[in-house]
Amino acid sequence: MEAIKQKALTYIETQRGEAKEIAREIWSFAEVALEEFRSAELLEDLLEQNGFEVQRGVGDLPTAFIARAGEGGPTIGILGEYDALPHCGPSHSEQGHGCGHNLFGTACAYAGIAAHRALREAGAPGQVVVFGCPAEETLEGKVYMARDGAFEGLDAVISWHPHWGNYTRAGSTNAMDSMAFEFFGESAHSARDPWNGRSALDGIEIMNYGVNMMREHMIEAARIHYVIKDGGVAPNVVPSYGRVWYYVRGPNRAIVNELSERVRNCARAGALASDTKMKETLLTAVYETLPNLALSNCVQRNLEGVGAHTYTDEERAFAKKVGFDEPLCEEILPLNMEHTRPSNERGNVSWLAPLGNLYTACHAPGTPGHSWLATQQYGMEIGEKGMLTAAKTMAASIIELISDEGLLREVRAEFEEKTQGFTYDPLIPKDQKPNPLGVR
Repeated sequence: MEAIKQKALTYIETQRGEAKEIAREIWSFAEVALEEFRSAELLEDLLEQNGFEVQRGVGDLPTAFIARAGEGGPTIGILGEYDALPHCGPSHSEQGHGCGHNLFGTACAYAGIAAHRALREAGAPGQVVVFGCPAEETLEGKVYMARDGAFEGLDAVISWHPHWGNYTRAGSTNAMDSMAFEFFGESAHSARDPWNGRSALDGIEIMNYGVNMMREHMIEAARIHYVIKDGGVAPNVVPSYGRVWYYVRGPNRAIVNELSERVRNCARAGALASDTKMKETLLTAVYETLPNLALSNCVQRNLEGVGAHTYTDEERAFAKKVGFDEPLCEEILPLNMEHTRPSNERGNVSWLAPLGNLYTACHAPGTPGHSWLATQQYGMEIGEKGMLTAAKTMAASIIELISDEGLLREVRAEFEEKTQGFTYDPLIPKDQKPNPLGVR
């Protein structure tokens, strides 16, 4: 097994230059959720050229793909992402990879290629599946892929994300509902005959007031955020249409389900009080991440085997110049068990197959997420070094899972114990397409 791992690591090292070119090309595309056509095609072509059978345009997601290689043995998946963010370019109006997904998708592709090549050269059975998962920033891609059965048949799955440190996380994340509420009223002249109007904006504001009163009476670990997407067109016209977009988060699905129903009650109250009609659409529903300690220990062990990357004096100086006093991380940190407040749709996948979640240092500690300062580092060697560490760690972990029957049995046993009696419910309607209301 160690010899097969070494072949994979050596291959990634030989592809260092090409991997960085691809990451920088995706960085330059900076395509936001559901618009990642060039980014997806670049990774699809790369995988196809390296012996993977690629299914392009999965389900209702034209920028999603599934790439498979290998025969027999266990089947291990890798979750790749490549969507950028608005307002994360050099100016506020420009898009940019403020979350490092240009590195994310590239590392996953090379990890899959390296693991498959090494296993094939050794004559070892085992299948590797690289998933191209779009629209992570709007928490849609994996939710819709999971609804449509994309992750069936996996023995385990691995994911990673650019971060400030090098470690494996075995903690959970928040569950979340993304909901849009539309209000329908009657238009009228605001000065001449406002009594003939019924304001959709009034309905939204009454709803929002109710939710804000509700905050005192929910657990501190929960979070509710909203933006008004449509609130009218002019002050002298009573708004006949309004739309508000909500995120409801909590430590698990049960809490989110309860909070979301209370938010719906506030929307119903807003409609009743304003004499308008209301329609609610569940845009996406995210589960909390189900940790798998056996798999997390495997990924952490391989991260420690790969070792931490180091930075040059120039890179350290850059981080200090842009205002980060804490030095760039050049060590492997312990396994992290904490629960984090953000939400990620890899949580949905974790209830369908055992999930291991890796982080590697790709930006300076203190870098604000989803910012131009982050985007800059993800387009530099600072981020690319972390990308290669991630690719090597994931490749080695895949090989270990495929080669060590006892380990995989332990991983599966933990998963089956934790999911006993659980039936996955995607929550979103079967026939609903992503972003049904165009709220972004």
